[in-house]
Amino acid sequence: MSKNVVFLGIYGLLILALFLPLYLTNRKKKKAFKDMMDALKIGDKIVTIGGICGTVNKILENTLEIKIDKGVSMTITKGAVSRVEK
Repeated sequence: MSKNVVFLGIYGLLILALFLPLYLTNRKKKKAFKDMMDALKIGDKIVTIGGICGTVNKILENTLEIKIDKGVSMTITKGAVSRVEK
């Protein structure tokens, strides 16, 4: 009986050691993305996950309106933003 408890404890520690770094890395990425979205302002140049480059015209709760070219604008979700160009 005590051997089973020891083995379960060891397996529990191994699982924790394997999944904890994955969880912490994912948490850091989510925080960095949230910080990027919070700092986003009108006039910022962005690149979407599809590779479309544009300038932010309007910021709504879950979407952005970006200007791609003269007379061409597009509405995208905030999750589609890959990076903000400086």
